Amino acid sequence: MRNYHLVLSGAGDFDEIERLAAEKKQPRHSVPVLARRLGARLHQPHRAAPAISIGDRLRARIIGTPQAWAYARDLAPRLGSDDVVYCIDTTVGIPLATELRRQPGRPKLVVYLHNLDRPRGRLAARLFRPEETVTLFGSCCSSQLEFVRDYLKIPEDRTQLFLQHVDNQFFTPGPPSPHKKRPVVAAVGLERRDYVTLAEATKDLDVDVWVDAWSPAARRKTSSFPAEPPANLSYRKSTPTELVQLYRDADVVVVPMLPNIYAGITSLTEGLACERPIVASRVIGLADYLAPPDGITPVEPCDPAAMRAAIVRLLENPDEARAQARRGYESVAQRYDFDRDIEMVAGLLEAL
Repeated sequence: MRNYHLVLSGAGDFDEIERLAAEKKQPRHSVPVLARRLGARLHQPHRAAPAISIGDRLRARIIGTPQAWAYARDLAPRLGSDDVVYCIDTTVGIPLATELRRQPGRPKLVVYLHNLDRPRGRLAARLFRPEETVTLFGSCCSSQLEFVRDYLKIPEDRTQLFLQHVDNQFFTPGPPSPHKKRPVVAAVGLERRDYVTLAEATKDLDVDVWVDAWSPAARRKTSSFPAEPPANLSYRKSTPTELVQLYRDADVVVVPMLPNIYAGITSLTEGLACERPIVASRVIGLADYLAPPDGITPVEPCDPAAMRAAIVRLLENPDEARAQARRGYESVAQRYDFDRDIEMVAGLLEAL
């Protein structure tokens, strides 16, 4: 009999998350849903890590956290060939892979990649050799999978693209707010965003530009924001339900990105699920989502003239904008549906 384990890089109150999701106050989280589907045990190192050693602290300077390394030391000896382990991040995936290398009868290990292709990630991959124990690497970006295939010299059948899902029962189309006075351009997210280009592209347009640039997982970098925002640009920090309404109010949703290999996907799929036309920077991190560009107008990154032209075209051609938004909305059910993604990941883990 197979035993399934989901190992997280951080801590979350999933009972509370599920309660709020049931009340439609926030989107569903994939972790508890996938755990139920598999009958899997959840592991949260930051809540249950044993005593941290000097070695844990030293290795955490390269990748992961001391708690993740300590937890991996404790968990690895309790796993065997009847276990299937899914690590949601390399923060804990590489520590566990490292500890498992020392023992026979290893479990099947799947590690999800966010942004391993960076200096510390490359060093960690070279030092800890996760390719020796990881059964399958997954990511929502092909660039990350290409990196591990090239850098770690592993075959393509040990990598798997997981397109970013969206809770399309929470992010849904709906009417705009009754107090809306003029067209709205909305942009959401913080990591690797380029709000300087967005501000320049929209500063002389008769629109309200709303930027929701907050994330619990990333720091705000001043280089991503204009030193002096134009009069029509305002910042906000929305609750999940307010965020849905922001998308519904938007005549155009813009995903303005600095060149990157991993970021920007969540706001793009949320905008599509709310049936809004999208303008998005053509960066490597979004390559899997811009081909085909259903519901999306791609523009070159850091090009305010191109971004302005795309926004104006959609604002001045509402029939075209509605048709584009409809194509994007239909693509959600085909490519990014929450429940279909859970079933795909569960089936993949079971097939190991």
